[in-house]
Amino acid sequence: MRGQVRVTEKLNVDGHDRAYAIGDLTDLDEAKMAGHAMRHAEVVAQNILAQVRGEPPAAIYEPSGINAILLPLGPTGGVGQMPSPDGPAVLSALAVSERKGTDLYTGRFTALFGTA
Repeated sequence: MRGQVRVTEKLNVDGHDRAYAIGDLTDLDEAKMAGHAMRHAEVVAQNILAQVRGEPPAAIYEPSGINAILLPLGPTGGVGQMPSPDGPAVLSALAVSERKGTDLYTGRFTALFGTA
């Protein structure tokens, strides 16, 4: 381990039922990318909410074998790769700009935090 925290499939810190870890800190065998951290956060949020309700946490994180990346180059360009049923799919500059290039996903976070 390189200074990372060992986690369970539910993203608990190993040995701690009420402590979780997400993102680059985890010892998961996957690329350290923001997209993975967002998926980690979804699993952890589900598990914390279950615990608050007095239920056992049940959400499990399964690392993807295919990395997804969207790299915008200005508002109309970029390169990307996404998982598909046939393996990794390369995205066109138009597809990347439509998904991320116009606002760098800030709209997603504006809605999430209610700051619109």
